[in-house]
Amino acid sequence: MKFLKYWNYFIFVFTNWSLPLALFTTYHEIRGEKKYKINSTGFNDLKKLTISSLHKENAFIYQPVNYFIIEKAFRYLQSLKPRGNVVDFGCGKGRIMAVAAHFGFQKIKGIEFAEELCNDAEENLKKIQPDYPDTNFEVFNIDAINYKFEPGDSIFTFFNPFDQGVMLPVVRNMLDSVKSNPREIFILYFNPTEKEIFQSAGFSVLWNYRKMDYLDFSILALNPTDKTDL
Repeated sequence: MKFLKYWNYFIFVFTNWSLPLALFTTYHEIRGEKKYKINSTGFNDLKKLTISSLHKENAFIYQPVNYFIIEKAFRYLQSLKPRGNVVDFGCGKGRIMAVAAHFGFQKIKGIEFAEELCNDAEENLKKIQPDYPDTNFEVFNIDAINYKFEPGDSIFTFFNPFDQGVMLPVVRNMLDSVKSNPREIFILYFNPTEKEIFQSAGFSVLWNYRKMDYLDFSILALNPTDKTDL
């Protein structure tokens, strides 16, 4: 079964992008799934999933971000010594949450509007919980727009989960939270198609990274003293 899962993923990437990318990503899928002890490889167009949100048309397919660039981003983030909760928007099956735990974060939340993906995330996190006894995982089966930001939320991750129709109100809610509870916040944005929204809001780009013309991310930050406007 595992071979078939990786083979299907390889064919999906090869068909939609290229052979070198398929080889690279599939290698890291196999390595990462073994290292983090979860089952999250795959893709889903969301059509057959249970989704009650009015924003289903604003979302993109489920496909987890590659382990290689998640680790690359978290290593850089770790060097900044951030504090606070990690919130993963469009958490899927919990991959970024598992990696965040590995990098030492102790309160990690996932926001996901597809019920089946939430169930898969909870199953994966339950499996690895004994490895991280001091880590608190929470998965919320809600629309991203309805997430209530907490004062401790300071690191937010996105793997191009939705278009500007959802991203814009999410960022506005984020800014309202920072105004109410001033704090430095960081964004790890993989395949950052709506990065301009963050920049227009006053976020500074700390690092842009790209590999093989497809694997890319931006890390952005906002200080409580920065002027925000969106």
